[in-house]
Amino acid sequence: MSKDDEATHGERPYASLIRSLCLFVLLPTLAGAIYFGLIASDRYVAEARYAIRTGSQAPAGGFLENMLGAGSIGAGTREDAGIVRDYILSHDMLSELETRIDVRAHYGAPGVDWLSRLRPGASDEDVLDYFRDRVEVIIDPETNISTLRVRAFEPQTAQAIVQHMLALSERLVNEMSERITEDTLRFARGELDRSERQVRGTIAALTTFRKAYRSIDPGQESTAVLEIVAELESRLAATRAELLEAKSVMKANSPRIQTLEARAAALERQVTEERDRLANAHSTDLTSLIDRYQPLVLEEELAKQRYASALSSLEVAQAEAQRQQRYLIAFVSPQLPDEATEPRRAWMVASVLGFAALIFAIGGLLWSAIKDHVGV
Repeated sequence: MSKDDEATHGERPYASLIRSLCLFVLLPTLAGAIYFGLIASDRYVAEARYAIRTGSQAPAGGFLENMLGAGSIGAGTREDAGIVRDYILSHDMLSELETRIDVRAHYGAPGVDWLSRLRPGASDEDVLDYFRDRVEVIIDPETNISTLRVRAFEPQTAQAIVQHMLALSERLVNEMSERITEDTLRFARGELDRSERQVRGTIAALTTFRKAYRSIDPGQESTAVLEIVAELESRLAATRAELLEAKSVMKANSPRIQTLEARAAALERQVTEERDRLANAHSTDLTSLIDRYQPLVLEEELAKQRYASALSSLEVAQAEAQRQQRYLIAFVSPQLPDEATEPRRAWMVASVLGFAALIFAIGGLLWSAIKDHVGV
């Protein structure tokens, strides 16, 4: 082999390396520089931060701790934060947004570069996937504070989307709280209504009884009769004692003795009549009325106790419902972006260069290994 052939043979790998470097590294980097530097549309990022707290979280710290509930975070708020995040990235959120903002028209506008633009006629699933790429929800695992970021091609649109998302998420949290409150109070209210009906029923039964028998309280009436009988018996005993004393000093036909005998007889009849009111065989006697009246009174007392217990249970349930109330607190409102922060053009071009160089290096190593293996 001549010296010229050796020089030519030595130059071939070097020329091949240059061509490969231009093809696999410089050309992609140049394409990336042209796209990100001249073609890629500006993207504006609007950001908000919010937290979900319950009524039971009442820390004794400063203002921000009181607002955000730091130090009293439970599993419930973690679940709620996850629910809100899933809702933000859901079809329901996108559908609600499309009633307020023409999302398809904005992301598919002709002024947007072809690589970033939402293609015309995209299906609902494609629109959702595209939209999810422009929305980011990050939940801090320690504080459960959520950060919401939205990327759009106009600053006003980015801000409006975040504002509507916060409003819709707050509505969702309020609906969740109302559902929890309703579920917590439903049973307690049902028990209270049932107890109230029982109390009204027992009162109506007592009213019916009193109207039918013209007796307000047979027990009290019986006590009154017993007091009358005791009074009459006391007077009868005194009269009999006076009669015996009079007979010992007077004749049997004397006016005084006749008067005392008549008084004693009258008192005996009165005592007999009052006793008959308490215990004769007729259905309207006081003993029978008491037997019918006492169960009604007992049922009324039990119904009132059940009502008081149900009312207390309702108060406890209301306190528990208040403790479980959820609140969405947006403590960082979305501001109107004054400049486009994406794409980071220099960084993206550098990333293309680095990625292409890495692929080129790996490919070169693999190619060298293959050549050594086959003995080329």
